[in-house]
Amino acid sequence: MNHLITFLKSKKGMLGVIFLVTLMQVFGILLVPFFVAQIINVGIMEKDIDTILWIGLEMLAAAGITALISLWSSYLCADLASLTGKHMRELIFDKTQFLSISEFNQFGTASMITRATGDITIIQQTMIMITQLILPTPLIAVAAVVMTGMVSMELVYIPLAAMVIFMILILVLFKKASPVSRTIQARVDRVNRIVRESVVGVRVIRAFDNTSYEQKRSDDTFVAYADNVIHLNRIFAMFNPMVWAIMGITMVAVVWFGGYLVLQATTQIGSIMAVMQYTVIILMFLMMSAMVIVMVPRMIACLERISEVLDTAPEIADDREAEASPSVKGSKLIVFNDVSFSYQGAEEPVLRNLSFCCEAGKTTAIIGGTGSGKSTIAALMLRLYDIQEGQILVAGNDIRRMTQHDLRESISYVPQKAFLFSGTIAENLRTGKPDATDADLRQAVKIAQAEAFITTLEAGYQSPVAQGGSNFSGGQKQRLCIARALVKKHPFIFLMTAFQHSIIKPMRRCEVN
Repeated sequence: MNHLITFLKSKKGMLGVIFLVTLMQVFGILLVPFFVAQIINVGIMEKDIDTILWIGLEMLAAAGITALISLWSSYLCADLASLTGKHMRELIFDKTQFLSISEFNQFGTASMITRATGDITIIQQTMIMITQLILPTPLIAVAAVVMTGMVSMELVYIPLAAMVIFMILILVLFKKASPVSRTIQARVDRVNRIVRESVVGVRVIRAFDNTSYEQKRSDDTFVAYADNVIHLNRIFAMFNPMVWAIMGITMVAVVWFGGYLVLQATTQIGSIMAVMQYTVIILMFLMMSAMVIVMVPRMIACLERISEVLDTAPEIADDREAEASPSVKGSKLIVFNDVSFSYQGAEEPVLRNLSFCCEAGKTTAIIGGTGSGKSTIAALMLRLYDIQEGQILVAGNDIRRMTQHDLRESISYVPQKAFLFSGTIAENLRTGKPDATDADLRQAVKIAQAEAFITTLEAGYQSPVAQGGSNFSGGQKQRLCIARALVKKHPFIFLMTAFQHSIIKPMRRCEVN
């Protein structure tokens, strides 16, 4: 919630304009019943056709101007909601770049996607409805009650009583709907996770003939989400007839007591019509506000979920005295000195007192069986995790004394599982070096032995790449990933391969320069 409030404070001018436009809109809405009363009291009762026509034109002009103001208000509200969504997504994206792998895994990929898309969409939609429906409601209620009192103080108690009953009903509705609304997004997370696993793992599901189990698991998840939504809809289903009942009783009361006042010659018929319309307007806006208020708990739940991400203090942070541009010291590009590391919750460390060095101009191979720590070494080198003991040096500089940007800027990386971004081949190759020339791309592609299949493509380097590179074979994706690393042209390259060996070859211990 604090992040939303901070953003709205930066948009005070825009909020002021929205409030002013809303005030104008309320004034225009309440003018129509006033003109109706004038037509009846002055025109119809006195059979003055000219007055009827003139007041009718005024009412038409007021309605037209109010419609234009409403369009302007809708545009401003939608613009504010869009800016809010853009700001929130930028905050989440920036935050994810600083979270460690373990912190990111705590939330999960499916949940992060839901928070950055569905949660923010709900916040945007609710904000639009709050500014368009809830914001005018208190203004309309106060103005309508005042104008009703000016017409007849005896009748002012009827809309006031209806408002009190309505507010009690809204409070009960809010209390019942809040717990249900708060659980919906958690169930959406699970739906997204199950759907994502079913789509990504479709080959494995078919290979193991596990369709029935996955279908049951998906059905159970969908049913749990549907039950939650149905429960919320049932609450609304009870609310609507009660609202219309209150509105009907209120109208009967206005006509009944208003008719009595007309017979007593203390109030005109047009005034009674105006009171009826004021009462209808109040109740209609209260009803629409109630529908929005029920969404507020869900919006708050979404804001809390987003705040969980934004308020997470990254366990890996740049040192305040980090060297912005570290200098190269000696010929040893990478040095692991008595490094020990264990994953959170693990009983045994993955690495214990590991020491080795990678010298300039030489190739260092780390070979081992599954779970021996090869991928962990690469993750530590990229500082996706922080070591518990020891020291890792890059070009003579402790990586904890370097900025994460400078550290990763100096590394080219080829993941074990080839991954490409949607776009074109050229855009993927320029991932680490946006200003790379076409000649740089061709040279890297030639070294990676990807030239043969790229030249067969009709669009060549501008050929489209599907999400995850799914329109290329595994070998083609791997070659493109290697070429992408070569285009970057940095001091050292990490190549993660699928080759495994049952024995970890001893590595030479080296002294730190």
